[in-house]
Amino acid sequence: MDIVIVIIEILVAIVWIQQGVVRYVFWENGRPGGGFVPVIFAVIVLAAALAILIKVVFGKDQKETYVFQPSAFMPVVAAVLGGFMLQVGGIGFSVFLFTSIWMRFLSKYSWVKTLITSAIFTFFIYGIFKMWLRVPFPQGFIFQLF
Repeated sequence: MDIVIVIIEILVAIVWIQQGVVRYVFWENGRPGGGFVPVIFAVIVLAAALAILIKVVFGKDQKETYVFQPSAFMPVVAAVLGGFMLQVGGIGFSVFLFTSIWMRFLSKYSWVKTLITSAIFTFFIYGIFKMWLRVPFPQGFIFQLF
């Protein structure tokens, strides 16, 4: 089961990289483009997933039995949903949604702590990348309508 989850994570990371480079432009006019942040995150996810894949395939404990746990798919679901929401609502909404889902349903934090932390983290990401580094964020099609 681990190998299925890792392969899904690898595929999601490849799609993120492709979208960041092709659709949102990774680098433009000597500055990071709208795809810069998604590509950086996707490369980190891809590297981690490849490391886990190597461990799963070449690990010594091949005779372990696994008990299916639905929570194991939560990171994959969050990543796929985050990628979809990137298309719909842009990166700010995606970051907020991703951290909220992760904290509430995977880490089991209260709704108050989840919403406050997600909002702070989203504004932190926005402040560093958009305001300080001036990296243009991908905007979802909903915000492009206005």
